[in-house]
Order: sequence, then structure tokens, then C-alpha cells
Amino acid sequence: MPDYQILSATPKHRVVHHRAETSSCKLIVTFSPINEKLAYSGFGTKTALSLGYDTVYVGSHHKVMHRSLDIETVERLIAPIAAGREIIAYGASAGAYAALYFGGQLNAKIIGFSPRLPVHPYLSGNSQKSVNELEHVLDLKDVPKSEHKPIIIYDPMDKIDAKFAEQWVHPGYPDAHVYLAPMAGHGVISRLRETGNLKRTIKALFEGHIPKSIIVWNPDHYNYHYTKGFLAADAGSDRKALYHFKAALKMAEHRHIYYALIQCARRLGDTDLVKRAEKDAYLYKIARQKAIREQKKAAAS
Repeated sequence: MPDYQILSATPKHRVVHHRAETSSCKLIVTFSPINEKLAYSGFGTKTALSLGYDTVYVGSHHKVMHRSLDIETVERLIAPIAAGREIIAYGASAGAYAALYFGGQLNAKIIGFSPRLPVHPYLSGNSQKSVNELEHVLDLKDVPKSEHKPIIIYDPMDKIDAKFAEQWVHPGYPDAHVYLAPMAGHGVISRLRETGNLKRTIKALFEGHIPKSIIVWNPDHYNYHYTKGFLAADAGSDRKALYHFKAALKMAEHRHIYYALIQCARRLGDTDLVKRAEKDAYLYKIARQKAIREQKKAAAS
């Protein structure tokens, strides 16, 4: 069985080295998300070990969110274990923030799902108090950078994640590999787990593959086609986007799909399609409101 070594442990954080059964040429450093309890293993530990990689787990108390550690301390703890090996810094949510913040000093290949630090001044009001309590350098662009382009995955329709990406992530790494996962919400990594695609995706990323796209949803889910349509529209291919939005609506009617289809049709100047889609969207809205009223009535009786 793999064993482990506690590198640092306080009431605010745990840094623990877990050895794989055989020596690996890569070291996976994982950072806990917001909702994990302070422990000696957690986010990414089992996955890294199951794939045959040594791993260091950096866990943080949920109220601290990695702010009890500074860049120099993380480097001091991890550099001797890395011993010239390739380092991959991996995290989600606050863990993705930490992977980006600390990963540069380690010259790591960084994988971050939905980077977010709720107490960061850019999200919490940017008051002097929030700046003082951050305990980290305010901007990612002002900390040491990795020579490797990070891989960043987030939902552009999640307003908080999109704001943090725009104001903090992208200025730090304007050349990052960015993958958009619309309708996945803040829990992009949870959606991948639910669809059974997480381990396959992470395995490929750990192996160094840079995918053309990361699609969270399986082909039999309406959001699979919605994502394809969203990305096509974002790339300026509205006709391709229309095809996917129509395919999504055949699977299930949803307001966000109708809205996207109507916007595409307007850009293409297809007034007939706009009128039909607006009518269908209205009928869907009426039917949905009726169904909700009936559900409430049934629950009350």
C-alpha cells in the first residue's frame, strides 16, 4: 500500500506527501476546494495514486482557503520531493486559485477548474479590510509565473467565476489554454464526475495532452449540443450553432436554448426563424408555469 509523510500540519493547513507504489516521473500537487474538511488526503489524492503518480495534498481549513501558506513556504516544502520531476498543480474552486497562485513558483503545469476565492477583494468588495485580510499578493500577474500555459476550465455563464477569470486569471496568464463549459455551473468538475468523464479527462491532462475541447456533457444530454452551439457561436459560426441549438431543443425545451437560438437567428437575419422561435419559447414558458402551479397545488393538497 502507498504510504505518506506529513510535511506540515497546523490548525489551518495540512501538506502531505503520498507515495505511489512505484516511483513516478511526475509529482501531482493537489489543492483542496472550499468544502473539504481539513485532512491528510482529499481532492485528487486517490485519482493521482490510482494513475501511478506520487502526489502532495495541500489541504486548507475552509475558512482559511489556502491563505495561511505563502509562496516561499509551499516551494520549500515541495521542491525537495519534486527532485527534478515534472510538477502538476491541480485544483478546483479555491484549490484552483491555489494551484495558480503557488504553481508559478514551482514552475508547474497548472490545471484549474472554476478558479474562485470568495474572500478575494475582487469578489468581496475590494475594501481595504478585504485587501489586508487576503494575506496574498492581490494580482496573479504580480506573482512568479510558470513557463507552462495553464489549463483553465470554467462556466462563462457563472457570473462569479467569469468575473474572477476576467479580473484575476486572464491578466496573469493571457495565453492560458481556456476551456468554456456553459451550463456546468461552478461545479464543472462535479458535472464531469456525474457524467463519468472526470477520470478519463484528468488522466489525459496529467499525461500532457492539450485537448481541442472539453465537453462536460454526454452526447445524449441536451447541454452537449448546447455547449457545441455556444462554442460555435463564440467562434463566429452561427449556422453551425443553429444546428446544435435545434438539436438540443429536440431533446428538451429550455429557456437558455431558445434564447441562444433566437440570438443566432437575429445575427443571421432570419426573421422567420426568430418569430417561430419566440412563439415556441412563449408557449414553453406558459406550459412550464402551468406545470409549476399544478405541482404546487398537488403538494399542498
